[in-house]
Amino acid sequence: MQPTFNPWIGYFDLIDYVDKFIFLDTVQLNQQSWQTRNKLKVQEKELLFSLPIQKNKSKIDLSIKDALLDFRKFDFRRKLLKTLQQNYVKAKYYDEVHKFIEGLVLYDTSLLSTYTINIITQIIKKLHITTEIIVLSQTKYQQTQSKGNLVLDICQYFGAENYISPLGAKEYLEKLSNNFQAKKINIFYQHYHHLSYHQLGNNFIPYLGIFDLLYNEGFKNSSIIIKSGRRYENR
Repeated sequence: MQPTFNPWIGYFDLIDYVDKFIFLDTVQLNQQSWQTRNKLKVQEKELLFSLPIQKNKSKIDLSIKDALLDFRKFDFRRKLLKTLQQNYVKAKYYDEVHKFIEGLVLYDTSLLSTYTINIITQIIKKLHITTEIIVLSQTKYQQTQSKGNLVLDICQYFGAENYISPLGAKEYLEKLSNNFQAKKINIFYQHYHHLSYHQLGNNFIPYLGIFDLLYNEGFKNSSIIIKSGRRYENR
């Protein structure tokens, strides 16, 4: 999976689901995707908070691993931290999690991928998820395949027997199913059911970033909630 900012809870279920989770940070950055933005709950509504990215390369040449955070106009970290403080200070587990989240937000790096991967890896430690984590750009893997066959190539490189994919990728993966079968790699899909939880405010908003769950439920309950949403094929 591509590293994303403040991912939704299903992302963490996927990490827990598998034996080996690979951050695909070598592909092209899409600034209109979850790679650079995600949702918070602000005044009973969704707020899409985006990370500013420097335009140091053309869009087609800019990979996730090379993208630079833009601090030239303002420090987005201070803005994000203030937003979290103002809108989650009354959340039940604010005192338990805020110092931890503050450390994630203020993490000092100029690289987008380093920033987002740090958020994810530190959270999975708190949730006691023990999946092996690999950053693709830090391995000896050399990308030679196009988008579709790239996944298969990576699976082969790391000796996978089964590939677990988000359901949203099913359409294009099904077109490659014969290729996977030829390499004796099975494709399974993550069927995740987003559970509701005790969220600050009057109306529950699903599919927010993980920060919302942590502030409202704390670390222990968040781990239980994330794992409770997992569903399996034909069950």
